[in-house]
Amino acid sequence: MLYVHALSFLTSSCQTAIFKSAIVRFSVCILLLSLSGCADNRSAESLNADSGSTPTSNVTASRSGSAAPDAKVLLTTLPEHRDVILFDVNSYELSAQSQLILDPIAIRLKNYPDTYLLIVGHSDDDGSDEDNIVLSYERAFSVAIYITAVFGIEEERLQIIAAGKDEPVVAGKAILEKQQNRRVEVISPQAIVRTLSPIDGKK
Repeated sequence: MLYVHALSFLTSSCQTAIFKSAIVRFSVCILLLSLSGCADNRSAESLNADSGSTPTSNVTASRSGSAAPDAKVLLTTLPEHRDVILFDVNSYELSAQSQLILDPIAIRLKNYPDTYLLIVGHSDDDGSDEDNIVLSYERAFSVAIYITAVFGIEEERLQIIAAGKDEPVVAGKAILEKQQNRRVEVISPQAIVRTLSPIDGKK
């Protein structure tokens, strides 16, 4: 029993000594870390004092110096524009030349979503009134289909009118005179559009 108690006493004494030693070492480490932190703070303050500015002020200055310019939406008047597409006898097919005429018209519609298009189909005076109305509609419709299919313009922005033979450009029976009447008038009405840059008058 005495041996056991003596061993327990020695063990508790050793534990107490080890615990005290650990506390002393821990206190020394804390003291050293505190001194190191103070030294770093002093060195940072001395660097800031030498440069005459703080990092926060530099960031603020750089941000304030690179302000983005204000973008303004302008309302501009887009002038009216007219084009004429000619067709062969009893035909409503578009030629390659006609497609080249329609391309910038469709691009104008794509660039300015506030605009629309008026497509008026015509025919010569050959045939019946009913046939000429149908043919003039098919010619206007072929123009509308090309613009919507190739350029993705919304159908509701295109208005189709079939005039038949009632509005001839030239009154006559000659071949060249009749050819001028077999046409589609493509009208881009004047419009007020939204833009970020001035329009130079080009379509």
